[in-house]
Amino acid sequence: MKALPLVLAACMILSIPASAQWSAGAYLGTLLDDNAFNNHLQLGDRVTELSLQTAYDWQTDASDLRIFYTGAGSSFALVPSRTFYEHNAGMTYSRLFGADEATLLNTGGTYSIRSNRDEYTVYDHSQLGLHLSLRHYLSELFMMKGGYALRLASFAELPDFDYAEHVLFMQGAVSLPTKTTIMLQADLAFKKYLTPNADSASASPGGYGKGRRQESISTPGVTQLIGTLKIGQSVAEGTGLSLTGQYQLSLQKELRYLTFFEGRLTDDELFDDHYGYEGPLGSLLMTQLLPADIRLRMSGTVQQRRYSDRPAYDLAGIEAAPQRIDHRSTFSLSIDKPIDSLGLHLTLVYDYIINASNDGFYDYRNNAVAVRISFAY
Repeated sequence: MKALPLVLAACMILSIPASAQWSAGAYLGTLLDDNAFNNHLQLGDRVTELSLQTAYDWQTDASDLRIFYTGAGSSFALVPSRTFYEHNAGMTYSRLFGADEATLLNTGGTYSIRSNRDEYTVYDHSQLGLHLSLRHYLSELFMMKGGYALRLASFAELPDFDYAEHVLFMQGAVSLPTKTTIMLQADLAFKKYLTPNADSASASPGGYGKGRRQESISTPGVTQLIGTLKIGQSVAEGTGLSLTGQYQLSLQKELRYLTFFEGRLTDDELFDDHYGYEGPLGSLLMTQLLPADIRLRMSGTVQQRRYSDRPAYDLAGIEAAPQRIDHRSTFSLSIDKPIDSLGLHLTLVYDYIINASNDGFYDYRNNAVAVRISFAY
């Protein structure tokens, strides 16, 4: 693990740039969400999102070294305690190899911090991410890619949730004369908690403060095998379709999760991530280019989530099934319009979610509309 930062530093020293330049950007958006907590209570909110980015690039004909920083914040109008801020800083390095430049090396690292308010400071955390990948074209039609990623997460108020995540992946793709692209990928992911289990180490009674408590299984770690098949097809001039099928299987299910009052699980992405469940997923995406450089995208996804070691309850808190199972369907529509003369990019997005669950608290529907404008310099 300590060798990876040294590799990045060596890349910086050995790179002899032919040109260097600054770049900057800003992003402002408003999100109207009629179910901001993603549960049956159907509590809506209006979220204002702001992001500022800057980067510095050193480039040669065969390489690119970038140092970047992004600062972002999300402000909630009706529940201001949920407002949070994020800071991300890092570096990426890319280099082409070979006489025909058929091999591409990508590597980099990112350090990020999230800061929350009031009772939501339980989500305060920092992350260190490192990645390395190698892509090689075997011919004009065949491509192979493989890589490794490491992520270390540390929670200020929940040290028992500190973890290290290791991901190995291998991908193969073929482009056919029929304008069809087929991609197959396999991921082996392992999430290991960095503290011993509460049942095998000393722990203060009552769990965490603020009415929260820990639930843990005997061995701290989760392993998943994920297989993905994606088929892309150019249908007509300016029209493309992409079909994705995926299955994630939990080989090891010893995970930890967080509960609020009344034993309800959080549905936050920090804790209810893909390691918490397994099952199939299918999605279809259509992209259509319209006049005036407008891009229309429509997508639909169906997914079954079988949660590990999580019973399902009714709204009275009585166990309804030994395992929580969600059938999740989503529809998304987005319209993008660049205004090159001003350096602006306008985006309108509509998302609709149906989460049919045997747990009454998480049986819900969600509509969200977002308007975003970005600027790049």
